[in-house]
Amino acid sequence: MTRDAEAEINLPPGFRFHPTDEELVVHYLSCKAAKGKPPVSIIAEVELYNYDPWELPEKALFGKREWYFFTARNRKYPNGSRPNRAAGNGYWKATGADKPITPAGSSKPLGIKKALVFYSGKAPKGVKSDWIMHEYRLVEATGKKGGCSMRLDDWVLCRLYHKKNNKAPMLRQDETAERTAPARVRTLESDVDDEPCSSHDSPCNPHGFAEATKVNDDWFVDLNIDDLQTALTAFPEAAPPHEDMSCQDYFMWGLTSPYLRPNLPTF
Repeated sequence: MTRDAEAEINLPPGFRFHPTDEELVVHYLSCKAAKGKPPVSIIAEVELYNYDPWELPEKALFGKREWYFFTARNRKYPNGSRPNRAAGNGYWKATGADKPITPAGSSKPLGIKKALVFYSGKAPKGVKSDWIMHEYRLVEATGKKGGCSMRLDDWVLCRLYHKKNNKAPMLRQDETAERTAPARVRTLESDVDDEPCSSHDSPCNPHGFAEATKVNDDWFVDLNIDDLQTALTAFPEAAPPHEDMSCQDYFMWGLTSPYLRPNLPTF
């Protein structure tokens, strides 16, 4: 039988779970880290990095297009602060800049949001997938373990989704975030993707199009109807097709006239 996780947690009819970044950090992650009880037990505890992302939705307690998990993070090296991003048959790679999550009424960020993309295979030759994860961690929690422990964080909160199946909800969420979000910042955590963007692969040029050369069209601004009429008087056979043409139509007809075009600037 297929497990019905939503029925097991007995949610009220019409329940929707679309928390903001601040709500996830303040009411769920902080509560979990402090061994408290979240507002509703709707986020599953999973060793997320033991699985490929497509195996995770069936392990979630709730969700159709996006899924939420609590998981621990381990170190990549015994004495380092870099997290181990290997997962299942691939790895997660950080992308973009970290976003600080600052609760309302506070001047200091409580959490950090990091975006990651899943790659199948071995780094650095993995194949990029459409699986995206937003990882939320507490600012004060990272790297507190002493001794030889490989544990980096007891708990981080992860939102998982597949890009092609989740466009509409994420667009609405991004529109809300852009109105309220502070500036994104780089952090000192060493798994941030700091590879420089090339001119064919950058946030401002996502499709790799070559930049167009700017055309010098100042001559067009200075050209007026009197200058156009004067130029056309040198060609009697270049009379306009209609005497009652508007200035706009006359102007555009003159610009396309084979008699005038050799005298126009080229660009």
